[in-house]
Amino acid sequence: MNSSKTRTLRMATMAAVAIAVTVGAARSAGTGSLSAFGIDKIAAICPVGYLETVLASRDILPQVLIPFFAIVGLTVLVGRVFCGWVCPVPLVRKLLVNELDEGQEASKSASHHEIAEGGERVKVSCFQAGSSAEKNSASGLAVLGVTLGASAIFGFPVFCIICPIGLVFATLFALIRLLQFNEPTFDLIVFPIIIIAELVLVKKWCSKLCPVGALLSLFSRFNRRLVPAVDRSLCLEESHDTKCQRCRSACSFDVDIKNGSGTGDISDCTKCRECADNCPVQAIRFPWR
Repeated sequence: MNSSKTRTLRMATMAAVAIAVTVGAARSAGTGSLSAFGIDKIAAICPVGYLETVLASRDILPQVLIPFFAIVGLTVLVGRVFCGWVCPVPLVRKLLVNELDEGQEASKSASHHEIAEGGERVKVSCFQAGSSAEKNSASGLAVLGVTLGASAIFGFPVFCIICPIGLVFATLFALIRLLQFNEPTFDLIVFPIIIIAELVLVKKWCSKLCPVGALLSLFSRFNRRLVPAVDRSLCLEESHDTKCQRCRSACSFDVDIKNGSGTGDISDCTKCRECADNCPVQAIRFPWR
């Protein structure tokens, strides 16, 4: 599967989820949104929203406790698949700035080399990354800590007000009210402005600031499935003594799956397959084990 096909499939998956939720809301099917959905008294909730609500209300909310642990279990099983295949934020970024992910830091110098591979010349970009000891998840965890602390202090889920995931669906629901009931609201102006400010002006939102992703990364540390693995017998750095790092440069979280020297940790992996699809010799796999 090449990069363009994977990206198209990811965008289609995100769009399908967003459309399903929006249609459910328009038909009053009770699907809710990605922040809160379910049937009758069994409700699944955004894990950050759940923790915020627990701290704000001083109540464990048993009706959403089990679904919360279900989300934790799914993340342990398959990692941060939500961020790479379900969350609408990458889709919105693609529509706003024609970028699927944040890309890498500008402090990288690139050189290009050609090597012979299977009788063909393969052009390889070799990157020298700027030194940085800070992990992406550290800043996200700091935002998560401030978010939870603020919710406990002020008595309401503070982050939910500006969460781009919730705001995307809030905008869609406001649009539904306008089309169905001719009820124009300032939501159609305010919410998109906040979304643009977060996703366009703050370009590293997903990799450095999103508390939802940071919390999922904590659970994903126990993930042992669909973890990218490098076949070192095929890898250019091993077989051709070439400093390639195409996989790292393609990762929007700067995860170095070979040597672990990137600013991103393997628990940040969203299973987007960009590393595998950009490897010139197909040396990266996502095995179930």
